[in-house]
Amino acid sequence: MVQKIIVIGGGIAGLSAAQAARETDPAARIHLICGEKRLPYYRTRICEIFSGLDPDKLVVRNFQWFIDADIDVVMAFVTSVNSETRQVRFSDGSYLYYDKLIITTGANGNLPPARGNDSPNVVPLRKMADIGKIQSFTGPVVVVGDGLLGLEAAWHLSREGRSVVIVGRGDRLLSRQLDKEGSSFFLNIVEKAGIRVALRGDLEAIEDGQAILADGRGFDAAAVVFAAGIKSDITLANRMGLFCNRGIVVDEHMHTNLPDIWAAGDCAEYEGRVYGQWKVSMAQGSVAGACAAGADKSYEPDQPAYLMNAMGTKVWSSGDIDAADSLCEKDARKGNLIKLFFADGILTGAELIGDTGKMLGLKKAIDQGISRDKAIEQFLNIKQEEIKMQKYECKICGYVYDPAENDGVPFEQLPDDWVCPLCGAGKSEFEAQ
Repeated sequence: MVQKIIVIGGGIAGLSAAQAARETDPAARIHLICGEKRLPYYRTRICEIFSGLDPDKLVVRNFQWFIDADIDVVMAFVTSVNSETRQVRFSDGSYLYYDKLIITTGANGNLPPARGNDSPNVVPLRKMADIGKIQSFTGPVVVVGDGLLGLEAAWHLSREGRSVVIVGRGDRLLSRQLDKEGSSFFLNIVEKAGIRVALRGDLEAIEDGQAILADGRGFDAAAVVFAAGIKSDITLANRMGLFCNRGIVVDEHMHTNLPDIWAAGDCAEYEGRVYGQWKVSMAQGSVAGACAAGADKSYEPDQPAYLMNAMGTKVWSSGDIDAADSLCEKDARKGNLIKLFFADGILTGAELIGDTGKMLGLKKAIDQGISRDKAIEQFLNIKQEEIKMQKYECKICGYVYDPAENDGVPFEQLPDDWVCPLCGAGKSEFEAQ
């Protein structure tokens, strides 16, 4: 008997699910439902449209690929699913029946509370259609969000010729991808690119052509773009009776609590986490599609890596960037930084700004857990004898820790609870001279 597999959602998770299902069962009838009425596209690159990229260049697979793969693309929006009769109904009243169902409805842009956030010129940035909405409002832009998407949006909007201000609630940019030293280095690059940054900014209101912060700061805003996280699209899932928390709860096979129904990507929650990452959505979609088609496959989370190309530079990081033991090399003139992080003498994380040529080697080294000495030899220009004599300065009071004056003990080998003898600041408040 030929089984019918329906995938609801035309993002990368849905595409990966449909492809894996076809590879697992060459005879299955597979339908990919694209609610945005577009072929799957590279969502991570939509901000490039602001600076002139043709949207058609973002298509992941063209129509011919789907024809060759014998996957039926349905440009329609699903309004309901009856899991008892296994019927998927569309907004035009038509319907399809399934044997196996995969839900990859993705996520929507988060819209934090603020007076006036329901104004037409306020856009949570997430989908291709949002780009056109933002472009319809000419003039200065305020981007709320200091993560990857916010930085990319700000950069490409500025290249469109706009005045742009980034508002971040935290005390630094890219707090998930860079430590304090890396973020401070990157902030200088952003400001040199002509983009203003307002940190510790809690947006209170959008009114009279301005975005107003709780501390009274105000910025002209013809448009306010929210790039402040995502919310899983679980509206359909809730109606169906699927068990949901932040996302649709799934097991290692991406299976939900209902029979013959799987979920993957930004709408799925695995082990208490919604990842919101392109690579994760691909992997989860592949597992869901293969399992729905009859394979026995499990999702295995990978060590996350991030890469951003904006502000005239590149930023990459992977692993644990909060470890107290770290070494950094930077060249402000060239705009390059490399920083390695260690725990118990093992490489556990790294970040690069500017020259990212070492990222693949670093990712492999982090995954393998190579030794501290080997990592230094392989990726840094610092000699071991220089490290032993490296001086560190307290950013709070200016005290300088000199190994030569402390029995030759390198700063990195000081205990984690060591504090500055002058002001009591912890090790994290010191930086290499």
